[in-house]
Amino acid sequence: MSLQIRPYCTELEEAVKDLSHKAWIFFKYNKDYDYQRMCCVINEHEHLIGVGYLRHGIADDHDVFEIEMPTNELATDRMNELRTALYPVFLDMCRRLRNPNKITKLVAWKDFYGDREFYEEKGFQAYQTYYVAKRSLEKPIPVVRTPVGVHVQFHPMESKEERIRYTELENQFYQGVIYRSVNMLEWMMGGPELHTISAFEGDELVGSVMCWQTGAVERLFVIPRWRNKGLAKLLITKAYEYHINNGRNEVNTLVNEQNKEAMKLLESMGYTFPVKLELKALDV
Repeated sequence: MSLQIRPYCTELEEAVKDLSHKAWIFFKYNKDYDYQRMCCVINEHEHLIGVGYLRHGIADDHDVFEIEMPTNELATDRMNELRTALYPVFLDMCRRLRNPNKITKLVAWKDFYGDREFYEEKGFQAYQTYYVAKRSLEKPIPVVRTPVGVHVQFHPMESKEERIRYTELENQFYQGVIYRSVNMLEWMMGGPELHTISAFEGDELVGSVMCWQTGAVERLFVIPRWRNKGLAKLLITKAYEYHINNGRNEVNTLVNEQNKEAMKLLESMGYTFPVKLELKALDV
């Protein structure tokens, strides 16, 4: 008997929670994820062994749907079977959700969860390369002065209007798989820890960085007229201080290899780039 692909439903909620906490909170709390993006993989014994869903991103000239395929130990010896079952579902989802007026790319990390030959046979091509950048907080933290005319503070984004403005500005600096919606931001704010540190010129948001309990320092941006004034470095050091105060000894972030300016900045702030990740894409 082969694996079965079933729509997500509330009866499967606890099983999904046991399989992947990330998937569970996506499905339950992120308003971007209605049921048409979700499917569950059931084995012959009626046990959930994997889930599949697509994360939506956006770039200047195309849309992006990123494959997510969390599994549990029951899928360990059946990954090729699971990929084969889910792949046509991903394609169907992508075709139903895509903007017909734009190029659409279906993208996958991790060699489609362990099998490079599988997606290469399907026609996936190189799309983007990222590095996982890491920095020890046991090394000295540079002293960076606050640029004149700006103040930096915790940014709770308590109103809907603030969250909309933040997301609109942030997405001007991020293209592709790491696009973020207001729904995504609100979902993250409801989690155990998201600490946003922002810079303001008067009441105007001019830069920001986000911190997570995992040690992540992510989504750094500074608007063009405030660049090359030390503001990005200041925001990074504030993120370092936050993590140190919460007992962490290492920080990490994800950086696109094509973003040479960001690579250079991170290197100047003590980061190394030990892990390289390749993202493959299929035009749909």
